[in-house]
Amino acid sequence: MMHDRAGALALAAVVWAAAALAEERQVAGHQVTVAEDGMGGAALVVDGEVLHENGVIFLDEAAQALGGLSVLTGIAGSGGNACGAAPFVLALPEGGKAGLYGPLEGCREFALEVRPDSLVFSTEPLPSEPGEVWTWTPAEGFVQGPPVAFGGTSGWEAFDSLAGQHPVEALKLTPVLEALQAGLGPDYAAFAERISDLGSGDLTAKGYLGQACLKYSCETDWAILYLDPASQGVFASWAVAGEDGVRFWPQDRALWPPEAMVALPGGPED
Repeated sequence: MMHDRAGALALAAVVWAAAALAEERQVAGHQVTVAEDGMGGAALVVDGEVLHENGVIFLDEAAQALGGLSVLTGIAGSGGNACGAAPFVLALPEGGKAGLYGPLEGCREFALEVRPDSLVFSTEPLPSEPGEVWTWTPAEGFVQGPPVAFGGTSGWEAFDSLAGQHPVEALKLTPVLEALQAGLGPDYAAFAERISDLGSGDLTAKGYLGQACLKYSCETDWAILYLDPASQGVFASWAVAGEDGVRFWPQDRALWPPEAMVALPGGPED
């Protein structure tokens, strides 16, 4: 029986080599393979050594050249919709040993920007949480940068651009964001968390209506945002699991436009 790490890696490589190959390529003299076991598992194998195992592993199509070093980027995760796959970097020096950096921790989708001397991975800032920024370089690997706060980018003149847009886009109208932050006060955090999650929105006959909810407690943790461009009015409603009642802002529902009242759970009489 093999007890050393090298022996264990060799055995794992044999096991994965027998699995169905999802992808195989040669980069800078290295053989890079993503293998699937047919039972919901995948492995990243480089030169016969298993560097990472996860539910799903995907490699980006093109290799990058940074400072004379060839690198492959990709994502890995458990699979399913519980959590997004996270990025990793595979460094492949000519004649040297491959190095794996990541995957980064977290559930959010990262965008990749390729620069001449670095790779920048970032998430979109949301009303509920700032964006993350990670920079990868051959010398330092992954280094986390300062968070990027969510902020408004336009005014009411951009209202028509909200057609078919998630309510997060509506909060990018600076007067809408400022009105909610000031009006909701300490309740803004709960509203922002719910309006930033699973949802949709669109223009209506007289305004904009967006709805969203927390993915795993949609019936009890939700938020609604209605915008009235004629009056530049902002109307918000939300619910928090475990708390009694539905919250409204403005609290006086007599101030709400009829179209906004119809969107509330149970309709105008709820």
